[in-house]
Amino acid sequence: MNFILYDGLEWSSLLPLTFTRPVSEIRIGLFTMKERWEKYIKKNIDYVITKPFLSDKYSKNAKNNFKDVLLVNSSYLPNEELVDLIFYLKIDEAICYNDKIVAVRKNVFFYDKNEKDIYNKIEKITYKKNYELKKIIHIKNTWDIFIYNKIILEKDFLFYTKNRKSFSLLGSNNILLYKEKIFLEEELKTNNIVLNAKYGPIYIDSGVDIMEGSVIRGPSCIGKMSTLNIGCKIYGGTTIGPYCKISGEIVDTVIFSYSNKTHDGFLGNSVLGEWCNLGAGTNVSNLRNDYSKVTVWSYEKKKFISTDIQFFGIIMGDHSKSAINTQFNTATVVGVGANIFGFGFAPRYIPSFSLGAIQNNSNKMHFHRICETASIVMNRRNVHFSILEKNILKYLYNNRFCENL
Repeated sequence: MNFILYDGLEWSSLLPLTFTRPVSEIRIGLFTMKERWEKYIKKNIDYVITKPFLSDKYSKNAKNNFKDVLLVNSSYLPNEELVDLIFYLKIDEAICYNDKIVAVRKNVFFYDKNEKDIYNKIEKITYKKNYELKKIIHIKNTWDIFIYNKIILEKDFLFYTKNRKSFSLLGSNNILLYKEKIFLEEELKTNNIVLNAKYGPIYIDSGVDIMEGSVIRGPSCIGKMSTLNIGCKIYGGTTIGPYCKISGEIVDTVIFSYSNKTHDGFLGNSVLGEWCNLGAGTNVSNLRNDYSKVTVWSYEKKKFISTDIQFFGIIMGDHSKSAINTQFNTATVVGVGANIFGFGFAPRYIPSFSLGAIQNNSNKMHFHRICETASIVMNRRNVHFSILEKNILKYLYNNRFCENL
Protein backbone atom coordinates (compact mmCIF):
# COMPACT_ATOMS: atom_id res chain seq x y z
CA MET A 1 0.00 0.00 0.00
CA ASN A 2 1.27 3.48 -0.93
CA PHE A 3 0.82 6.04 1.87
CA ILE A 4 0.26 9.60 0.65
CA LEU A 5 -0.21 12.69 2.83
CA TYR A 6 -2.05 15.55 1.15
CA ASP A 7 -2.81 19.17 1.99
CA GLY A 8 -6.49 19.91 2.47
CA LEU A 9 -8.23 23.24 2.94
CA GLU A 10 -6.30 23.61 6.20
CA TRP A 11 -3.20 24.68 4.27
CA SER A 12 -4.69 28.16 3.80
CA SER A 13 -5.80 28.56 7.41
CA LEU A 14 -2.31 27.59 8.62
CA LEU A 15 -0.61 30.49 6.83
CA PRO A 16 1.98 32.02 7.22
CA LEU A 17 3.59 28.79 8.48
CA THR A 18 2.54 26.89 5.35
CA PHE A 19 3.79 29.48 2.88
CA THR A 20 7.07 27.55 2.90
CA ARG A 21 5.97 23.99 3.72
CA PRO A 22 3.15 21.47 3.36
CA VAL A 23 0.96 20.82 6.40
CA SER A 24 2.83 17.54 6.92
CA GLU A 25 5.96 19.53 7.93
CA ILE A 26 4.18 21.42 10.75
CA ARG A 27 5.86 20.66 14.08
CA ILE A 28 3.79 19.94 17.18
CA GLY A 29 4.52 17.79 20.23
CA LEU A 30 7.66 15.68 19.70
CA PHE A 31 7.41 15.45 15.91
CA THR A 32 6.35 16.97 12.63
CA MET A 33 3.03 15.67 11.31
CA LYS A 34 4.84 13.51 8.74
CA GLU A 35 7.30 12.09 11.29
CA ARG A 36 4.42 11.14 13.57
CA TRP A 37 2.57 9.31 10.79
CA GLU A 38 5.72 7.40 9.85
CA LYS A 39 6.23 6.26 13.43
CA TYR A 40 2.61 5.10 13.79
CA ILE A 41 2.45 3.19 10.50
CA LYS A 42 6.09 1.99 10.84
CA LYS A 43 7.08 2.90 7.30
CA ASN A 44 8.09 5.95 5.29
CA ILE A 45 5.46 8.13 3.68
CA ASP A 46 5.62 7.42 -0.05
CA TYR A 47 4.54 10.84 -1.31
CA VAL A 48 3.36 14.28 -0.17
CA ILE A 49 0.79 16.21 -2.20
CA THR A 50 1.05 19.95 -1.64
CA LYS A 51 0.89 23.23 -3.54
CA PRO A 52 2.64 23.17 -6.95
CA PHE A 53 5.28 25.75 -5.96
CA LEU A 54 6.28 23.58 -2.96
CA SER A 55 6.30 20.27 -4.82
CA ASP A 56 9.89 20.32 -6.11
CA LYS A 57 11.19 20.42 -2.54
CA TYR A 58 8.68 18.27 -0.68
CA SER A 59 7.39 15.86 -3.37
CA LYS A 60 10.65 14.50 -4.72
CA ASN A 61 9.24 11.23 -6.03
CA ALA A 62 8.59 11.76 -9.75
CA LYS A 63 5.96 9.03 -9.78
CA ASN A 64 2.40 10.32 -10.23
CA ASN A 65 0.39 7.18 -10.94
CA PHE A 66 -0.15 5.09 -7.82
CA LYS A 67 -1.74 1.70 -7.29
CA ASP A 68 -3.34 0.62 -4.03
CA VAL A 69 -3.02 4.01 -2.39
CA LEU A 70 -4.05 5.38 0.98
CA LEU A 71 -4.64 9.15 0.93
CA VAL A 72 -4.52 10.87 4.34
CA ASN A 73 -5.28 14.53 5.11
CA SER A 74 -2.07 15.80 6.76
CA SER A 75 -3.88 17.98 9.30
CA TYR A 76 -5.20 15.00 11.31
CA LEU A 77 -2.98 13.42 13.95
CA PRO A 78 -2.78 9.62 14.00
CA ASN A 79 -3.98 7.63 16.97
CA GLU A 80 -4.40 3.91 17.62
CA GLU A 81 -8.06 3.85 16.53
CA LEU A 82 -7.32 5.61 13.25
CA VAL A 83 -4.25 3.52 12.38
CA ASP A 84 -6.08 0.24 13.09
CA LEU A 85 -8.95 1.41 10.90
CA ILE A 86 -6.60 2.48 8.10
CA PHE A 87 -5.14 -1.02 7.80
CA TYR A 88 -8.68 -2.43 7.83
CA LEU A 89 -9.85 -0.23 4.93
CA LYS A 90 -10.79 -1.84 1.64
CA ILE A 91 -10.67 -0.26 -1.82
CA ASP A 92 -13.07 2.70 -2.24
CA GLU A 93 -13.71 3.00 1.50
CA ALA A 94 -13.14 6.16 3.55
CA ILE A 95 -12.64 7.31 7.13
CA CYS A 96 -14.42 10.51 8.22
CA TYR A 97 -14.60 12.84 11.18
CA ASN A 98 -17.50 15.27 11.49
CA ASP A 99 -18.43 14.39 7.89
CA LYS A 100 -14.98 15.42 6.60
CA ILE A 101 -12.63 12.99 4.86
CA VAL A 102 -9.64 11.93 6.96
CA ALA A 103 -8.37 9.02 4.86
CA VAL A 104 -9.44 7.09 1.74
CA ARG A 105 -8.18 3.99 -0.03
CA LYS A 106 -8.13 3.79 -3.83
CA ASN A 107 -7.09 1.06 -6.23
CA VAL A 108 -5.58 3.59 -8.65
CA PHE A 109 -4.82 7.27 -8.10
CA PHE A 110 -3.36 9.66 -10.67
CA TYR A 111 -1.86 12.92 -9.50
CA ASP A 112 -0.42 15.83 -11.45
CA LYS A 113 1.81 17.96 -9.20
CA ASN A 114 0.45 21.08 -10.94
CA GLU A 115 -3.08 20.29 -9.77
CA LYS A 116 -4.42 22.96 -7.42
CA ASP A 117 -7.65 21.37 -6.29
CA ILE A 118 -6.65 17.99 -4.88
CA TYR A 119 -8.88 18.39 -1.82
CA ASN A 120 -12.12 18.75 -3.78
CA LYS A 121 -11.04 15.94 -6.10
CA ILE A 122 -10.85 13.59 -3.12
CA GLU A 123 -13.97 14.92 -1.40
CA LYS A 124 -16.17 14.46 -4.49
CA ILE A 125 -15.37 10.78 -4.94
CA THR A 126 -18.20 8.44 -4.01
CA TYR A 127 -17.12 5.72 -1.59
CA LYS A 128 -18.69 2.32 -0.95
CA LYS A 129 -18.47 2.71 2.82
CA ASN A 130 -17.55 5.44 5.32
CA TYR A 131 -16.23 4.85 8.83
CA GLU A 132 -16.83 7.68 11.31
CA LEU A 133 -14.14 8.41 13.91
CA LYS A 134 -15.26 9.19 17.45
CA LYS A 135 -12.28 11.32 18.42
CA ILE A 136 -9.21 12.78 16.74
CA ILE A 137 -7.03 15.89 17.03
CA HIS A 138 -7.41 18.13 14.00
CA ILE A 139 -5.02 21.04 13.42
CA LYS A 140 -7.15 23.56 11.52
CA ASN A 141 -5.67 26.93 12.54
CA THR A 142 -2.26 28.26 13.54
CA TRP A 143 -3.35 28.72 17.16
CA ASP A 144 -4.36 25.04 17.39
CA ILE A 145 -0.61 24.30 17.41
CA PHE A 146 0.07 25.94 20.77
CA ILE A 147 -3.37 25.15 22.20
CA TYR A 148 -3.08 21.41 21.61
CA ASN A 149 0.65 21.13 22.23
CA LYS A 150 0.37 20.11 25.90
CA ILE A 151 -2.02 17.26 25.08
CA ILE A 152 0.06 16.07 22.13
CA LEU A 153 3.31 16.21 24.12
CA GLU A 154 1.75 13.85 26.66
CA LYS A 155 0.49 11.44 23.97
CA ASP A 156 3.75 11.51 21.99
CA PHE A 157 5.80 10.89 25.12
CA LEU A 158 3.80 7.79 26.10
CA PHE A 159 3.84 6.46 22.54
CA TYR A 160 7.51 7.11 21.73
CA THR A 161 9.15 6.15 25.03
CA LYS A 162 7.14 2.97 25.63
CA ASN A 163 9.47 0.01 26.30
CA ARG A 164 12.51 2.26 25.84
CA LYS A 165 15.11 3.06 28.49
CA SER A 166 16.17 6.62 29.22
CA PHE A 167 19.86 7.53 29.30
CA SER A 168 21.31 8.94 32.51
CA LEU A 169 21.87 12.66 32.93
CA LEU A 170 25.58 13.34 33.22
CA GLY A 171 27.01 16.44 34.87
CA SER A 172 26.89 17.74 38.43
CA ASN A 173 24.27 19.25 40.76
CA ASN A 174 21.31 18.47 38.47
CA ILE A 175 17.86 18.10 40.05
CA LEU A 176 15.31 15.73 38.46
CA LEU A 177 11.80 15.76 39.93
CA TYR A 178 9.40 12.91 39.02
CA LYS A 179 12.20 11.17 37.18
CA GLU A 180 9.89 8.44 35.86
CA LYS A 181 8.30 11.02 33.52
CA ILE A 182 11.63 12.29 32.17
CA PHE A 183 13.18 10.69 29.09
CA LEU A 184 16.71 11.57 28.06
CA GLU A 185 18.51 10.64 24.87
CA GLU A 186 22.30 10.29 24.71
CA GLU A 187 25.15 12.83 24.73
CA LEU A 188 23.46 15.60 26.73
CA LYS A 189 25.49 18.39 28.30
CA THR A 190 24.12 19.64 31.62
CA ASN A 191 25.24 21.18 34.91
CA ASN A 192 23.19 22.76 37.69
CA ILE A 193 19.79 22.45 35.97
CA VAL A 194 16.28 21.55 37.18
CA LEU A 195 13.88 19.23 35.34
CA ASN A 196 10.42 19.16 36.93
CA ALA A 197 8.01 16.62 35.41
CA LYS A 198 5.32 16.94 38.09
CA TYR A 199 2.90 18.62 35.67
CA GLY A 200 3.81 16.62 32.57
CA PRO A 201 6.59 14.62 30.90
CA ILE A 202 9.89 16.04 29.67
CA TYR A 203 11.62 14.68 26.57
CA ILE A 204 15.16 15.80 25.71
CA ASP A 205 16.66 14.62 22.42
CA SER A 206 20.29 13.73 21.73
CA GLY A 207 23.11 16.27 21.76
CA VAL A 208 21.20 18.97 23.65
CA ASP A 209 23.29 21.46 25.67
CA ILE A 210 21.49 22.89 28.72
CA MET A 211 23.56 25.54 30.47
CA GLU A 212 23.74 26.36 34.18
CA GLY A 213 20.67 27.66 35.99
CA SER A 214 18.17 26.50 33.38
CA VAL A 215 14.78 25.17 34.53
CA ILE A 216 12.41 23.03 32.46
CA ARG A 217 8.89 22.20 33.56
CA GLY A 218 6.82 19.60 31.69
CA PRO A 219 5.18 18.81 29.47
CA SER A 220 8.07 19.95 27.27
CA CYS A 221 10.32 18.77 24.47
CA ILE A 222 13.81 19.97 23.62
CA GLY A 223 14.84 18.91 20.09
CA LYS A 224 18.07 17.37 18.88
CA MET A 225 21.26 19.46 19.16
CA SER A 226 19.46 22.51 20.57
CA THR A 227 21.07 24.79 23.16
CA LEU A 228 19.42 26.38 26.20
CA ASN A 229 21.51 29.31 27.41
CA ILE A 230 22.27 30.21 31.04
CA GLY A 231 19.18 30.69 33.19
CA CYS A 232 16.67 29.62 30.55
CA LYS A 233 13.11 29.15 31.85
CA ILE A 234 10.96 26.67 29.90
CA TYR A 235 7.38 26.27 31.12
CA GLY A 236 4.92 23.53 30.19
CA GLY A 237 3.35 23.24 26.77
CA THR A 238 6.62 24.13 25.03
CA THR A 239 8.33 22.40 22.12
CA ILE A 240 11.78 23.54 21.03
CA GLY A 241 12.65 22.02 17.65
CA PRO A 242 16.05 20.64 16.60
CA TYR A 243 19.10 22.93 16.24
CA CYS A 244 17.59 25.93 18.06
CA LYS A 245 19.34 28.35 20.43
CA ILE A 246 17.09 29.50 23.26
CA SER A 247 17.10 31.79 26.28
CA GLY A 248 14.67 33.80 28.38
CA GLU A 249 11.15 32.79 29.45
CA ILE A 250 8.98 30.60 27.22
CA VAL A 251 5.54 29.06 27.82
CA ASP A 252 2.98 27.22 25.64
CA THR A 253 5.07 27.79 22.52
CA VAL A 254 6.24 25.72 19.55
CA ILE A 255 9.49 26.71 17.84
CA PHE A 256 10.37 24.94 14.60
CA SER A 257 13.92 23.87 13.70
CA TYR A 258 16.93 26.21 13.38
CA SER A 259 15.34 29.25 15.04
CA ASN A 260 16.92 31.44 17.71
CA LYS A 261 15.78 33.28 20.80
CA THR A 262 19.20 33.58 22.39
CA HIS A 263 18.53 36.46 24.83
CA ASP A 264 16.20 37.35 27.66
CA GLY A 265 12.60 38.27 26.94
CA PHE A 266 9.16 36.66 27.17
CA LEU A 267 7.56 34.43 24.52
CA GLY A 268 4.21 32.77 25.19
CA ASN A 269 1.34 31.07 23.32
CA SER A 270 3.25 31.41 20.08
CA VAL A 271 4.59 29.56 17.04
CA LEU A 272 7.86 30.42 15.29
CA GLY A 273 8.79 28.91 11.93
CA GLU A 274 12.29 27.93 10.82
CA TRP A 275 15.29 30.28 10.56
CA CYS A 276 13.65 32.95 12.71
CA ASN A 277 15.62 35.14 15.11
CA LEU A 278 14.31 37.25 17.99
CA GLY A 279 16.79 40.01 18.86
CA ALA A 280 17.91 40.79 22.41
CA GLY A 281 15.12 42.16 24.58
CA THR A 282 12.34 41.14 22.19
CA ASN A 283 9.14 40.61 24.17
CA VAL A 284 5.79 39.21 23.10
CA SER A 285 2.52 40.05 24.83
CA ASN A 286 0.20 37.07 25.12
CA LEU A 287 -2.67 38.77 26.99
CA ARG A 288 -4.54 42.01 26.39
CA ASN A 289 -4.68 44.57 29.21
CA ASP A 290 -8.48 44.26 29.29
CA TYR A 291 -8.26 40.41 29.37
CA SER A 292 -10.64 40.18 26.40
CA LYS A 293 -10.64 37.62 23.58
CA VAL A 294 -8.35 38.50 20.67
CA THR A 295 -8.79 39.16 17.00
CA VAL A 296 -6.17 37.79 14.60
CA TRP A 297 -5.22 38.41 10.98
CA SER A 298 -6.76 35.96 8.49
CA TYR A 299 -4.95 35.48 5.17
CA GLU A 300 -8.07 33.88 3.73
CA LYS A 301 -10.43 36.73 4.62
CA LYS A 302 -7.77 39.48 4.39
CA LYS A 303 -8.90 41.05 7.64
CA PHE A 304 -8.77 40.57 11.40
CA ILE A 305 -11.25 37.96 12.60
CA SER A 306 -12.67 37.30 16.06
CA THR A 307 -11.55 34.25 18.03
CA ASP A 308 -12.50 32.64 21.31
CA ILE A 309 -8.90 32.82 22.53
CA GLN A 310 -7.65 34.91 25.44
CA PHE A 311 -3.94 33.99 25.47
CA PHE A 312 -2.25 34.51 22.10
CA GLY A 313 1.28 35.69 21.38
CA ILE A 314 2.79 35.65 17.89
CA ILE A 315 2.73 33.52 14.75
CA MET A 316 5.93 34.08 12.73
CA GLY A 317 6.73 32.66 9.29
CA ASP A 318 10.14 31.32 8.22
CA HIS A 319 13.21 33.57 7.86
CA SER A 320 11.68 36.51 9.80
CA LYS A 321 13.80 38.50 12.26
CA SER A 322 13.22 41.09 14.98
CA ALA A 323 15.73 43.71 16.10
CA ILE A 324 16.75 44.37 19.72
CA ASN A 325 13.99 45.53 22.09
CA THR A 326 11.20 44.79 19.61
CA GLN A 327 7.78 44.78 21.27
CA PHE A 328 5.08 42.53 19.79
CA ASN A 329 1.46 43.11 20.71
CA THR A 330 -0.99 40.36 21.59
CA ALA A 331 -1.99 38.13 18.65
CA THR A 332 0.52 39.38 16.09
CA VAL A 333 1.00 37.63 12.74
CA VAL A 334 4.30 37.99 10.87
CA GLY A 335 4.79 36.63 7.36
CA VAL A 336 7.88 35.13 5.72
CA GLY A 337 11.24 36.91 5.51
CA ALA A 338 10.28 40.06 7.42
CA ASN A 339 13.00 42.30 8.91
CA ILE A 340 11.38 44.10 11.85
CA PHE A 341 12.89 47.11 13.62
CA GLY A 342 11.95 50.56 14.90
CA PHE A 343 10.35 52.23 17.94
CA GLY A 344 7.08 51.32 19.62
CA PHE A 345 4.82 48.31 19.13
CA ALA A 346 4.96 46.51 15.79
CA PRO A 347 1.68 46.27 13.80
CA ARG A 348 -0.41 43.20 14.60
CA TYR A 349 -0.10 42.09 10.98
CA ILE A 350 3.28 42.33 9.24
CA PRO A 351 3.30 41.20 5.58
CA SER A 352 6.04 38.97 4.25
CA PHE A 353 9.34 40.59 3.24
CA SER A 354 8.53 43.78 5.15
CA LEU A 355 11.45 46.04 6.06
CA GLY A 356 11.32 48.09 9.26
CA ALA A 357 7.66 47.22 9.66
CA ILE A 358 7.12 49.28 12.81
CA GLN A 359 7.24 52.63 11.02
CA ASN A 360 5.87 51.64 7.64
CA ASN A 361 4.87 48.11 6.75
CA SER A 362 4.64 48.95 3.04
CA ASN A 363 8.45 48.91 2.67
CA LYS A 364 9.59 45.71 0.99
CA MET A 365 13.05 44.16 1.10
CA HIS A 366 15.02 43.60 -2.11
CA PHE A 367 14.94 39.95 -3.05
CA HIS A 368 18.71 39.59 -3.41
CA ARG A 369 19.14 40.82 0.19
CA ILE A 370 16.63 38.23 1.42
CA CYS A 371 18.62 35.49 -0.29
CA GLU A 372 21.96 36.82 0.95
CA THR A 373 20.74 36.82 4.54
CA ALA A 374 19.17 33.37 4.25
CA SER A 375 22.40 31.98 2.80
CA ILE A 376 24.54 33.48 5.58
CA VAL A 377 22.21 32.31 8.34
CA MET A 378 21.90 28.77 6.98
CA ASN A 379 25.64 28.40 6.28
CA ARG A 380 26.30 29.19 9.96
CA ARG A 381 24.48 25.93 10.73
CA ASN A 382 26.19 24.04 7.90
CA VAL A 383 22.98 23.99 5.85
CA HIS A 384 23.08 24.95 2.18
CA PHE A 385 20.62 27.58 0.90
CA SER A 386 19.44 25.51 -2.04
CA ILE A 387 17.90 26.54 -5.34
CA LEU A 388 14.71 24.85 -4.15
CA GLU A 389 14.56 27.15 -1.11
CA LYS A 390 15.30 30.15 -3.29
CA ASN A 391 12.59 29.25 -5.79
CA ILE A 392 9.96 29.03 -3.05
CA LEU A 393 10.89 32.45 -1.70
CA LYS A 394 11.01 33.85 -5.23
CA TYR A 395 7.52 32.55 -5.96
CA LEU A 396 6.15 34.15 -2.80
CA TYR A 397 8.00 37.39 -3.46
CA ASN A 398 7.11 37.78 -7.13
CA ASN A 399 3.46 36.85 -6.74
CA ARG A 400 2.99 38.94 -3.60
CA PHE A 401 1.42 35.70 -2.48
CA CYS A 402 1.48 36.62 1.15
CA GLU A 403 -0.76 39.64 0.67
CA ASN A 404 -3.03 38.40 -2.12
CA LEU A 405 -4.21 34.84 -1.76
